[in-house]
Parts: sequence; structure tokens; C-alpha cells
Amino acid sequence: MNQRDKIQITETKSRKKAMKKFSILVAGQLISSIGSGLTQFGLAIYVLTLTRSVTATSIVMICAFLPFILLVPVGGVLADHYDRRVMMILGELFSGLGLVICLITIMSENPSLVVICVGVGVSSLFTALMEPAFKATITDLLANEDFAKAGGMVQIANNAKLLISPAIAGFLLQITTVSTLIIIDMLTFFITVFIIAAVKKGMVTKGREEAALRFSREMKEGIAAIRGQSGIVAMVVIMTTVVFCLGFVQILSKPLILAFAGEIELGILATVSAWGMMVGSIIISCMQNTKSYVRMLSLGLFGCGIFFALMGVKENLFLIATFGFMMFAFMPAIQIGAEVLIRKNLANEVQGRAFGLISFITQMGYIIAYVLSGVLADYVFEPFMSGNSLLAIKIGEVIGAGAGRGNALLIVIAGILLAIVGIVVSGLKSIKTLERRKFKNETIFEACPKGL
Repeated sequence: MNQRDKIQITETKSRKKAMKKFSILVAGQLISSIGSGLTQFGLAIYVLTLTRSVTATSIVMICAFLPFILLVPVGGVLADHYDRRVMMILGELFSGLGLVICLITIMSENPSLVVICVGVGVSSLFTALMEPAFKATITDLLANEDFAKAGGMVQIANNAKLLISPAIAGFLLQITTVSTLIIIDMLTFFITVFIIAAVKKGMVTKGREEAALRFSREMKEGIAAIRGQSGIVAMVVIMTTVVFCLGFVQILSKPLILAFAGEIELGILATVSAWGMMVGSIIISCMQNTKSYVRMLSLGLFGCGIFFALMGVKENLFLIATFGFMMFAFMPAIQIGAEVLIRKNLANEVQGRAFGLISFITQMGYIIAYVLSGVLADYVFEPFMSGNSLLAIKIGEVIGAGAGRGNALLIVIAGILLAIVGIVVSGLKSIKTLERRKFKNETIFEACPKGL
């Protein structure tokens, strides 16, 4: 055996050892993700039951999501500057502190919506500081050849809150309360912290410049990379609109279902729908030689929008589950089509900061949707569909009338808007231009991304 073979064997053993260590971290993240999903589902049901208000539910969602959006870029910079293992441990522990705040007020005689908002906000804040450090461990621990596999593992772990948690939470709520779900989530934090602490080696911190200066500079570089490219700017507007529409279904789907069904049905339906995304990702990964990512994006938007709208047409759990599954099945086409079109038009050295900025902008669509959906549902569409105006009667003949049908009408409108965006995209010259461009020596990333 020559020296080269010995080196190769040593490198292979080292890679396997590193992957085993990373797999342990992912297992901890999977457990934490399932716990977080239990809390998210349970709190949404609890607040909706407590207040009978979609607006109140949307306010809690904003408090749970906005700190994450605002601080995750900062968390990314800190992950490059400080010990990532310590950041992950502190993030998990202090995120649990937010849940303690929620648990105390829920178990009190007079639960406070304000305190719940503070609790979910604190939890979101520290999750934003922890998550980039977890993702950065891919680079710390693994060789370049294992990045794609590791990315897929992280995707599965993060999506567990959608694929597994709702069904479990729905069943548990029949025999216990939301307090139990929060306690289970808190226990998963301690398990995750123990796993992170056990992985001591390989998570190194390299010397970096001052975090604040680096963050400011990279934000400017991200803006510079996007500015001046009309196609990418148009894509950012399109994806923000997509996220805006999807924000409506996130808020309105629960009161829509609970108007005629229970928590078990809602949990099963949410899980079944989310599995559509997994199926869609598998189908796209099996496709060979995609000829047009613009067409993929357009069809994804149109299909997602149509099935999105159909979810609001009938009070039928089987039909809603089917349409929800199909809606999620089209989402990977949107995610992959958009990301590849943008990636083809950005130099490799600026893609990280550019995608970070794009993600920040597009996810603000959720916040806008959360604000509008609650107000529109409670004060406009629900009263309208419960009234006896001629227009309400005509619409009610199609989608039904009474409690929950105002939410249904909003879902139908948002779905139609998404389908229209899909049609518009297919004819936009600035988007078609992105298809034809490609930087020299750049390769197209065709794996299933997490999305913008």
C-alpha cells in the first residue's frame, strides 16, 4: 500500500467520524424541532380558543416570527465570530426561558396574551442567534464532499415541526393541555443541550474582524450585488408576494378547520399537507435536464395558487387535505426555480450575503400577511360572510356561509392572487433574461434548497 492510499484511507476514516458526530447533532436538532412544532401548534390552538380572534393569533405569530427575521443576520455574523458550540447551547437554554414565561401565564388563573407574546418573542430571539451557528457546523465538521448530504439532513430535521409535530400535538391535546406540550418542548431543549455539549471537538472559531463592522459591510455588499439587476429585483418582489400569500394560509387554516372539526383532524390534516412538500422535492430531484427554470417557477406558482384557493371552497376534510397536499407539492418547484434563477446571475463570492439579504426581504411578506389576515378576517370577511347581503349569499352558494367562511373566502382570494403571479411570471422579460445568463465557471445548484 503506497503513501497515497494510506492518506486516502485516513481521510475516509476522518470523514466518517466527522459525519457521525454531525449526525448526532442533527438528531438533537430533530428532537428540538419536533418539540418546537408541538408548542407552535398548541399555542396557536390555545390562543384561538382563548380569544376567539384571528387577530390575536396573528399577533402571537408576529411576535414569534419577527425577532427571528430581524436578528438571524446578526446571528450569522456572531456565529462567525464566537464559539459556535457555546452559541448553540446558550440559544437553546434562553429560548427555553421564553417557553417558561408562556407556561407560567398559561397555568395562571388569568392568562395574559401580552405575556404570551413576550414569551414567544424571547424564544424567537434566541433561536435566531442559535440557528446560524448550527448551520455553520456543517463547514466546521465536514469535508466539502459531504455538504450536500449534510444540507439534506438539516432540511429533514428542520421540517420535522411540519411533518411530524402537528399530528402528535393534535392527538395529545385530546388527553392533555397545551401546558404539557410546552413542558415536552422544554425537555427537548435539555436533551439537545446535552448532545451539543457532548460534541466538543471540531467546532472551531476562526479569528474574524469585529462582528458589527463585518455585518455592516456584508449587508452593503449584498445590496450592491442585487442592485442594478432588474431580473433579480423582480424576483425578490415576486417571492415576497408568494410569501405574503402563504402567510394567509398559515394564519387562516386553523380557524378554517376548527370551525367544523377538532384538533386531531387539524393536526392530521397539517401533517398530510406538509408531506406534499417532501413528495414534490423527491419528484424534482428525479427530473433530468430541466430545460426552463422560468417555466418551473411559473407552473409551481400557478399550481400552488390553484390548490391553495381550492382549500377554501368546501368544508370537507378529505378535499382540504388533498388540496393542501397538492399545494405543498408545488412549493419545491417555486423554491428551486427561484433560487436557481438568482444563483445563475450572482458571482459565487457574493451569493451568501446576497441570499441572506433576499431572505430577509422576502420573509417580511409573512409579517405583512400576519398583520392583514387577522384584521381582514375578524373585521371584514367573517362579518361579511355571516351577513345576508346579495353578494354574500351568492358567494355562500359556492363556498358556504356562516362561521369560518370569511376565512375561506380570504384563502380563495390569496390563492387566486398566487396563481395570477404564476401567469405573470411566464411573460416577464426581466425574469426570462435570468434564464439566459450565467457567470463563467459557475455551476448551477440543482438540489432542493430550503427556499428564500
